[in-house]
Amino acid sequence: MIKKIICLIVSSFYFITVFSETNQVSQIISRLNQIEHYRGEALFRVTLPMTDEEVEYRLSLRCQRNPTDTLYGYSYFIDLTSESNPAINGNFIYYDSGNYYNFSNQRLREYHAEEDTAPFHDKMNNQNELPGIHRSGLFIEELPMEIASRLQRYLSNPENRIRTYSDTLINNRKCNALYIDEYINGEIIRSSVYIFDSESGTPIFKEVENNPGHLGSQTVTVKYISSDIKTPFPNNFFSEENFIEQKGNIIATFRSNYFKANNLTGKTAPNFSLPLLNDEKRFDLSEYEDRPLILAFVDTTSSFCKNTLDCAKYFSDNKNLLWITLLSEKNSDDLIKYQEQNELPGIVTCNAQSIAAKYGIANYPTLFVISPERKIISVQIGYDPDLIENLQQILETLKD
Repeated sequence: MIKKIICLIVSSFYFITVFSETNQVSQIISRLNQIEHYRGEALFRVTLPMTDEEVEYRLSLRCQRNPTDTLYGYSYFIDLTSESNPAINGNFIYYDSGNYYNFSNQRLREYHAEEDTAPFHDKMNNQNELPGIHRSGLFIEELPMEIASRLQRYLSNPENRIRTYSDTLINNRKCNALYIDEYINGEIIRSSVYIFDSESGTPIFKEVENNPGHLGSQTVTVKYISSDIKTPFPNNFFSEENFIEQKGNIIATFRSNYFKANNLTGKTAPNFSLPLLNDEKRFDLSEYEDRPLILAFVDTTSSFCKNTLDCAKYFSDNKNLLWITLLSEKNSDDLIKYQEQNELPGIVTCNAQSIAAKYGIANYPTLFVISPERKIISVQIGYDPDLIENLQQILETLKD
C-alpha cells in the first residue's frame, strides 16, 4: 500500500512538472506570436564539425505581421554581412505576399506564388516535413515567429525533454531559459538552449548542437545584439516595389541573365565539351546531330532540381532522344555518391559552371530542348509540375 502511495505521489509530481514545463513554454510561444513588428541585429556563428573552425555572420532581421498573407502571415527582410567572409556581404533574403528572393553565392533565386504556388507549400521527404521555400534555411529560423513555430513542434513530440528556468538572472537581466533535448526513435538528435528577455519576450541567445556526442556534431549559436518591437515600420516598407528599389542593381543584373537564357530560343546552341562524371571520357555537343537533345542544368542542393531529374527518368527509355544532365560541381566522390543515390538519367557531365554562364543560366533548374540541327527549340526555367507533358508537346513538334 505504501509503495502504491509513493508511486502515485511520484507520478503526480511528474505530471505536475511536465504540465508546468509545457505551460511555461506555451507562454513563451504566445508572447513570440504576439509580436507585430520586429527589428533585430544578431551574430550567427557556426562551429564546423571535426575542425572546430568558426564561421560568423551578422544578421539584420526585420519582420512584420501580415494578416492578409494566407501563405505565411508575415513579411521579412534579412541582410547578411561577415567580417570573416567578405563574399557574404550584400547577401539578402526577402519575402512578402508570395514574393520570395534569396541572393547568396552570387546567385539570385526568385519565386512568385502568382506564377507557381508549389514552392511555397510544405511537403514530405520520407518522414521529414520540408517547409516552403519562404520558411526554409538557417537564417529564417532566427525570426521570432519561426522560433515560436519550432518550439511548438518541440512540444508536439512526447519524446522530447524540456526544462524551463523562469526569471533567471543573466548579467543582471531577468530572463526565461529553455533547455531542450530532441529525440527521434529514442535517440537524441539535437540539444538546444533558448534564452528570452522576461520583460519583452524577445530572444537573447540561442545555441543548437546537432548530433550531440558524435564526431560530426555541429554547433550553431545566435547572440541577439539588439531587439526592437516598439517601433513600427513605415507604410509599404515590405512591399516588393520598395524592396526592388533598394536591391535594384543586383536584381536587374541577374534578371538580365535570366532573360539571356530565354533569348536563346531559335538560335544555334553554343558548343561545349565537358568531362563525364566518374569517367575519363568527355561529352562534346558537336558530335550529336542525329536526334533531339535535352540539356538539364541542375543544382545538387535544390529539391526542385531533384524533382526535375525524377521527371527525366520518364524519357530515359526513349532511344530517339538524349538527355544530358549538367552539374556545376567538379568531379568528386561526393558528386559520384549523389549520382548513385539519385540515379541521374542520361549522360551526366560535371564542371559545367562556365557552360552555364555561356548559356545565361541564373536560376536552377533550366532546361534547353535542342533539335537535331542544333537549334534551341525551347527553354524551360524553373521546376514545373507539368514538365513531362510540356516536354512531350515540344518534342512532338520536332516530328512534324
